[in-house]
Amino acid sequence: MEAPGPVARVARLVVPVACPGCGLLDVRWCESCEAPWWEEPLRCETGAPRLDRLDPPLPVWSVAELDGPVHGLIAAWKDAGRRDLGALLGPALARAARAAAPALGEALGGAVGASSPVAVVPCPARAAHTRRRGADLPLLLARAAAAGLAAGGVPASAVAALVPARGASRGAGDRGRWRAGPARLRPGTRSAAGPRPAVLVDDVVTTGATLARAAGALEGSPMVPVGALVLASAPAPGEVLRVRPASASGALG
Repeated sequence: MEAPGPVARVARLVVPVACPGCGLLDVRWCESCEAPWWEEPLRCETGAPRLDRLDPPLPVWSVAELDGPVHGLIAAWKDAGRRDLGALLGPALARAARAAAPALGEALGGAVGASSPVAVVPCPARAAHTRRRGADLPLLLARAAAAGLAAGGVPASAVAALVPARGASRGAGDRGRWRAGPARLRPGTRSAAGPRPAVLVDDVVTTGATLARAAGALEGSPMVPVGALVLASAPAPGEVLRVRPASASGALG
C-alpha cells in the first residue's frame, strides 16, 4: 500500500479518520466493509426467540449479518460521533425496504387499514442518548425505510408513535414482564385516525425483545405491526450463516 503523503499525514493528526469496520486509515469506510450493505436483505426473525411470542408472527428483514465490521460501523455511527456513516447506513436500509416492499404489499392485501399509508415506527432511543448524539437516529432510519417502501410501491411515512418509557411496569406473570419495556405510546397516538398498518424499525435485532416490546406498546393504538426492518441481525443459536433468499419478496409468516 502506498504511504500517505504529507497532506494526508497532517490531516490524520488533525482530524483522524478510519474505517470503523476494519480500521483502515484515511477512508470513511473501505470497500470490503461497505460490501455487506449492498446485499439483498435477509429474513431474520427465526434468529430472534422473543419474537415467537407475537401473534401473529412479525416478519423481519435485516440488511446485514451482525458480524465484527458491521457491528463496528453501527457502533461508530451511534456512539462515536460518526454521523457521516449515515450516508452509508440510511441508503442501505432504504434499499432493503424497497426490496421487501413486494412481500409487504402482499401481506397488506388482507391487512387491517391496508388502504392507509404504512406507518414506519422507530423503536425510540433514550432521551439522553438523543441529546448526546445530537440527532434522533432511529427516526432517521425510519425516514429512510419509509422512502424505500414508497419507492417499492408501498406508500409509507415515518411516524414517531413511541417514546422511551419512564420506567418498567410490573405485569402479572411472564407475559406481563415481557411486555414491560423501553417504549410507550406517545400521548395522543391512541386517538389518532386509523386503523393503519405499521412497520417497526431498529438498528439491530438479537433476541427480538426490543421489537416485541415496541409491538406490545402499539397494542390498543390505531397502528397494527405487520413487519420490521433493521440494519443488522444476529444469527439464530447454532446457526453459522443464514442463506440469503434469491428475492426478498418470499412468503410471509
